[in-house]
Amino acid sequence: MDNKDFKEQLAKVEKFHGHLCGGIVMGTKMTMHALEHLGMKLNEKNKDLLVFVEIDRCMADAVQVVSGCTIGKRTLKLMDYGRFSATFYKISAGEGVRITDNDIQNQNEEESKEDLVERLSSTPNEELFSLRKVKLRLKESDFPGKDFSKIVCPICNEIVKDDKYIVRNGVGICKACGEGSYYEYID
Repeated sequence: MDNKDFKEQLAKVEKFHGHLCGGIVMGTKMTMHALEHLGMKLNEKNKDLLVFVEIDRCMADAVQVVSGCTIGKRTLKLMDYGRFSATFYKISAGEGVRITDNDIQNQNEEESKEDLVERLSSTPNEELFSLRKVKLRLKESDFPGKDFSKIVCPICNEIVKDDKYIVRNGVGICKACGEGSYYEYID
């Protein structure tokens, strides 16, 4: 990984995210490492990449900025497992790599944010991360593009797209009605 490229990407991520921290450094390095491994270039719009992030923390912002993938384009998927891990999938090649955080042994509660950023920035990827090839279980509805499917939930009357519903008694219903939602109407 070229240090000039790393600094450039890190500055872009810091501007987007609002501050610099260990998660930003990890997500930036992780994404650059994955793109390099998959033979993809930085700073290019790429419709050939799907990324699955496993945490909704700072790292996810770095992955979004460096990869160019977004939730709205359906190329960035949040798998909320609470882990500093991500899977990068090159659609045309059917090739995926999952990168996980190896730095857990080096974490020190007393380390300042500045020291952490410096340590992570200078640590080689091979020490920070584990990179393994993976095979993904994807459905046609997981890929970007036009709506794959659309139903209207018979309970709440809201539209559910891209097979993101569940089937109860042979009828498709939204997950909120079928499994409970994070909200409750108060009016």
